[in-house]
Amino acid sequence: MIAAPQRPRPRPVAGRGGTPTGFGAAGTGVVAFDYGATFAVTGKVGNIVQDVINISPDGVFVAVAIGYGFEEDRARSLAVNLGSPPTLTPVDVTLSEMPASALIEGFRVNPRFEALVFGVTTPQPVPKSLLDTETGPTIFERLKAPEEIFFLLSIVDTASGRELQDKPSHNLASLGISNGQRPFRLLAHPVAFLPRSTIRLQIVEQSQDVRGTLFVVLYGYTLLGASHCPEPVMRRLTGPPACPVETVGSPSARIIPFDYVTTFELTGQPLNQVEDEVIVSAEGGFVATAISYALAVPEQKVTVQFAGDRLNTAKLSDFPPDALQDGIRIRPSHVRLAFESGGALAGSLPSDLASELFERLNRPEDVSFRYTIFDGGRGRELQNQPLHNIAGLGIANGERPFKRLARPMVFLPRSTIRVRVEERFGRGTLFIVFQGYKILGARSATGRR
Repeated sequence: MIAAPQRPRPRPVAGRGGTPTGFGAAGTGVVAFDYGATFAVTGKVGNIVQDVINISPDGVFVAVAIGYGFEEDRARSLAVNLGSPPTLTPVDVTLSEMPASALIEGFRVNPRFEALVFGVTTPQPVPKSLLDTETGPTIFERLKAPEEIFFLLSIVDTASGRELQDKPSHNLASLGISNGQRPFRLLAHPVAFLPRSTIRLQIVEQSQDVRGTLFVVLYGYTLLGASHCPEPVMRRLTGPPACPVETVGSPSARIIPFDYVTTFELTGQPLNQVEDEVIVSAEGGFVATAISYALAVPEQKVTVQFAGDRLNTAKLSDFPPDALQDGIRIRPSHVRLAFESGGALAGSLPSDLASELFERLNRPEDVSFRYTIFDGGRGRELQNQPLHNIAGLGIANGERPFKRLARPMVFLPRSTIRVRVEERFGRGTLFIVFQGYKILGARSATGRR
C-alpha cells in the first residue's frame, strides 16, 4: 500500500531575530529594568557605606550601563536675629533681621510650618524659639548652594565572587559628573547577573559636610524565565514583523514616531506622592526607546513693594506667599547693590531696581523627585525601588542625551503605563515623556490587523 504523500508543514514566519510572529513576542521575555542602590551620605570623609542589590528570581539581569545621582539635603536651620519679644508674627520679620548668608544663598518657609505661617486668615504670633534657635527645626530654613559630591566606589558580584575593578575608583573618573550632565556610562561589555544573586556596592565618602542620599543605578534588562544568559541570542531578538523592536533603516508606513506624556502637579511638599497613567491606544502597540523629563514652573519673578523702597526695613509680608514657599534670594548679579560697604543692607533703592532685586529658588534645573514606572500590561515594575531623577534620567535642565532604554520596551495595545512621583524639591508641572514609536494595526497576538 502506497502511503499518501505527507503535506508539507507550514513554516512559522519569523522576524529578523528568528522569533515567531505575534505582537510582543520579543517583548514578553525581555523587559527593560533598572536596579538601584542607595547610600546615606553623612558628610564625614572616610566614612564607608554599603548597599546590596538582590536580583529577582524572575530571570537573568543584564547590565549594560551604570550611572548615579545625589539627592542632597540642602536645608539648614535658620536663626533670625531677633530682639527680646517672646513671640513674634513671622511675616513681621524684616530683611535686616535675616543673616546676610541667607539673603545671598536663599531661604524659604520650612515646609513643616507652612500651615502655621499661611494656614490662617490673620497671621498668628509664634514662640521665639521657632525663629532664632540654633538647633532643631525653625520656621525659616536656609537653602545652601548645591555641591559636587566625591566618593570612591567598588562593586562585587557575589555570585562569582569577582570584583569589577582592581581598587575603589573615584566617581568622576569612573562615572562622570554627579549633576547628570553626562551620557550614562556604557559598560565595555554587558554583564549578566544570575537570578537570586546579589551585587554588593560600597562607597567611601570624600566630601566634607555634604549630606544626602546617593543613588547608584545599573541600567539594563531582565530575561524573564531564563536561568542563564544567551547573550548572543538576545542581541538578535529584534521582534516579529507585527512589532519590530528595532526599526532604524527600515522605514514603514505602519510605524510612526510617537510620544506618551505623563504630567504631575508638584506642590513643593517633600514626600508628597502623585501619580499619572496613560493608556496605550487600541490602534496599535507602542515601543518606548527613551525617557525624558522637565519641570514647568508657574513663575520666577518676585514682585515686592517696599515702603519708601527701603530694603533694610522691608518685611516678609511685602513678598508674595508663594515666593516664600518657593524660597527667595538676592540675585547674584545684584548683591553689591543690596549691601553697603559695611555689610549692612542698603537703605533707599530705585523703585525699578526693587522689583528686580530678588529671584525665586524654584528653578527647573533644581527639581528633585523619586519615581517608579509600572507596566500595567505585564503587571511589572521597571525598577527595584524608587529612583532619583538625576540618577535614573539625567540632569534636569535638558542638557543631556535623552536616556535610552537598554532594550526597547513594548507596551501592548490597551495596556497602561503608570508613573508615581515622590516630591523632594520643586513646584510646578512635571512632564515625564516616553519617546518611541507606534505600530499601527498591530492589535492581536497573531499580528493580524
